[in-house]
Amino acid sequence: MQIKCSTCGMRISKAWLLLGLPWSTYTCSRCGSTFAGTLLRMLMISLGTLFLGYIVIGVVKGKTSPYILAPALALVLVLLFVDLPKQLKRVSR
Repeated sequence: MQIKCSTCGMRISKAWLLLGLPWSTYTCSRCGSTFAGTLLRMLMISLGTLFLGYIVIGVVKGKTSPYILAPALALVLVLLFVDLPKQLKRVSR
Protein backbone atom coordinates (compact mmCIF):
# COMPACT_ATOMS: atom_id res chain seq x y z
CA MET A 1 0.00 0.00 0.00
CA GLN A 2 1.72 3.11 -1.25
CA ILE A 3 1.19 6.40 0.56
CA LYS A 4 -1.88 8.20 -0.79
CA CYS A 5 -3.37 11.68 -0.47
CA SER A 6 -5.64 11.73 2.56
CA THR A 7 -8.11 14.02 0.77
CA CYS A 8 -8.66 12.45 -2.67
CA GLY A 9 -6.83 9.11 -2.43
CA MET A 10 -4.42 9.69 -5.33
CA ARG A 11 -1.01 8.07 -4.90
CA ILE A 12 1.84 10.35 -3.88
CA SER A 13 4.66 10.44 -6.40
CA LYS A 14 7.29 7.74 -5.92
CA ALA A 15 9.95 10.21 -7.05
CA TRP A 16 9.06 12.60 -4.23
CA LEU A 17 8.92 9.78 -1.68
CA LEU A 18 12.36 8.60 -2.79
CA LEU A 19 14.12 11.92 -3.41
CA GLY A 20 12.13 14.45 -1.37
CA LEU A 21 14.10 16.14 1.37
CA PRO A 22 12.55 16.31 4.86
CA TRP A 23 11.77 20.00 4.51
CA SER A 24 10.33 19.75 0.98
CA THR A 25 6.60 19.71 0.27
CA TYR A 26 4.45 17.75 -2.16
CA THR A 27 1.31 19.15 -3.77
CA CYS A 28 -1.32 16.66 -4.91
CA SER A 29 -1.98 17.12 -8.62
CA ARG A 30 -5.67 16.19 -8.28
CA CYS A 31 -6.93 18.16 -5.26
CA GLY A 32 -4.11 20.61 -4.49
CA SER A 33 -3.47 19.45 -0.90
CA THR A 34 0.09 20.06 0.26
CA PHE A 35 1.99 17.50 2.32
CA ALA A 36 5.33 17.50 4.11
CA GLY A 37 7.38 14.78 5.73
CA THR A 38 7.50 14.55 9.50
CA LEU A 39 10.44 14.18 11.87
CA LEU A 40 9.39 10.54 12.39
CA ARG A 41 9.71 9.85 8.64
CA MET A 42 13.14 11.46 8.52
CA LEU A 43 14.28 9.43 11.54
CA MET A 44 12.93 6.13 10.18
CA ILE A 45 14.49 6.63 6.75
CA SER A 46 17.80 7.78 8.24
CA LEU A 47 18.06 4.75 10.51
CA GLY A 48 17.00 2.38 7.72
CA THR A 49 19.56 3.85 5.33
CA LEU A 50 22.26 3.70 8.00
CA PHE A 51 21.41 0.03 8.60
CA LEU A 52 21.49 -0.70 4.84
CA GLY A 53 24.84 1.08 4.48
CA TYR A 54 26.26 -0.94 7.35
CA ILE A 55 25.13 -4.17 5.67
CA VAL A 56 26.51 -3.11 2.26
CA ILE A 57 29.90 -2.24 3.75
CA GLY A 58 29.95 -5.59 5.57
CA VAL A 59 29.14 -7.45 2.35
CA VAL A 60 31.80 -5.57 0.37
CA LYS A 61 34.42 -6.31 3.01
CA GLY A 62 33.35 -9.96 3.14
CA LYS A 63 32.37 -9.92 6.82
CA THR A 64 28.61 -10.25 6.23
CA SER A 65 26.66 -12.74 4.18
CA PRO A 66 25.28 -11.28 0.93
CA TYR A 67 21.97 -13.02 1.64
CA ILE A 68 21.24 -10.40 4.31
CA LEU A 69 21.41 -7.62 1.70
CA ALA A 70 18.01 -8.39 0.11
CA PRO A 71 16.00 -8.20 3.38
CA ALA A 72 17.83 -5.01 4.38
CA LEU A 73 16.97 -3.41 1.03
CA ALA A 74 13.36 -4.57 1.37
CA LEU A 75 13.17 -2.93 4.81
CA VAL A 76 14.37 0.42 3.46
CA LEU A 77 11.92 0.24 0.54
CA VAL A 78 9.07 -0.46 2.95
CA LEU A 79 10.06 2.56 5.02
CA LEU A 80 10.13 4.72 1.89
CA PHE A 81 6.93 3.69 0.13
CA VAL A 82 4.49 1.93 2.49
CA ASP A 83 1.82 3.97 4.26
CA LEU A 84 2.98 3.82 7.87
CA PRO A 85 1.28 6.08 10.42
CA LYS A 86 2.43 9.68 10.95
CA GLN A 87 4.96 9.78 8.10
CA LEU A 88 3.32 12.71 6.34
CA LYS A 89 1.38 15.70 7.57
CA ARG A 90 -0.97 17.89 5.61
CA VAL A 91 0.36 21.43 5.46
CA SER A 92 -2.53 23.07 3.60
CA ARG A 93 -5.52 22.29 1.43
